Amino acid sequence: MARSPTAAFLAAAAIYLVFALSTVLAYALAQFGWMAAIPNLYWLRVHALTIGVLAQTLLGLLPGLFASRSRSPAPPPWTLWTVFALLNSGLLLLELGQVSVTAWPIHSGGVLLLAAISVEVGLLLWLWRRSTAPRPAVVGFYLAAPGFLLLGVLMALTLLLGWWSPVGYQATKESHIHANIFGFTGLAIAGLALDRLPALFGRTLARPQWIKRTLWLMVIGALALWFGPYAGVIPIMAGGLLLYVTGLVLMLANFFITTHRPHPVRFANCAQVLISYLWIAAPVVATVAFVLLGADRLPLAKLEAGVTQGLVYGWILQLVLALLPLAVLRYRTRDASRVISRQEGSWFTLILLNGAVAVIWLASILLPWPVVRPLVAIGYLLLVVAALPALLILWRAFRTPRAVAAPAVSAQS
Repeated sequence: MARSPTAAFLAAAAIYLVFALSTVLAYALAQFGWMAAIPNLYWLRVHALTIGVLAQTLLGLLPGLFASRSRSPAPPPWTLWTVFALLNSGLLLLELGQVSVTAWPIHSGGVLLLAAISVEVGLLLWLWRRSTAPRPAVVGFYLAAPGFLLLGVLMALTLLLGWWSPVGYQATKESHIHANIFGFTGLAIAGLALDRLPALFGRTLARPQWIKRTLWLMVIGALALWFGPYAGVIPIMAGGLLLYVTGLVLMLANFFITTHRPHPVRFANCAQVLISYLWIAAPVVATVAFVLLGADRLPLAKLEAGVTQGLVYGWILQLVLALLPLAVLRYRTRDASRVISRQEGSWFTLILLNGAVAVIWLASILLPWPVVRPLVAIGYLLLVVAALPALLILWRAFRTPRAVAAPAVSAQS
């Protein structure tokens, strides 16, 4: 049994990762007729990865990271246990409703997820009020990211419960995706990349003076990317995209300079973080294909499926496989500043994962379904194989003996 809420979050994230990969395998086997198809497996898998793994890990770590950087009191354990209980009960109800195609568990799960994130945001605001000024700019990423997740869940409930929205279903769905992807995920990972990852690779951040402008560009850009589609004002979304991309380029340039000067960091984990961001460009490439081929040859549904798969597997899954084992090992050894070793990453995972995602993405967008079906199934099988070395590294991290005593700063991080 987990002794702390942070340990529980990390353990649950690992369980959901295995579960999500098992659903990938189940889908692939069903395409070849080797097992019965499971209804609504797509959204089951997507939510297992995005909420069960990614959000679970970040919501468990962000309060401790925020407290250590802002010199505020450690978050009370009961608050994190409350977030953990609400998040996982809500996700279980959501997944149950999606498999059984039943409305009430989906609606109830969404409300519980909203409650979990509300408690998390309230906790971070409480820590902010008790922190010591001046606060480092990087904690702004940790504070803003869950706020965008709150917006994303509100958009999801708007869709599920039929609440009023200015434009309609499709626009609200786009706002939901933008708030979760560009707001929550993008800001949280940017904060980690600028705050924690340089030390793990044995470096100090090359351009700390860029942090504040990166934060504001990404926050304002993400707000516009959320509000623009919701209100039906495309120029706002376009301006937000420009601001967000500018901030993202600043963040990636800072991380690249940090890890490549005076000589490059030759770790698979570092390469995975950088390469994963290429998949954020997938929507742009897909949109160009849509314009060139037209709606008759490239239906919007195929475009959305391809874009989502690139983001979920190429970006989110790749980041999870690169970073979750590092977080688990450092939590168990109580050594948050421990420099990574080559044994904590896998070049095999990096190469095969990106190759598999490329097959899934290109096939989903460009080819007719009779051809796509076996290619996507093969791509999913390759995804599972690609994840095996990373899962082994994660298993070894969990098997590492837990430190008896922990310093106050790293106990929650």
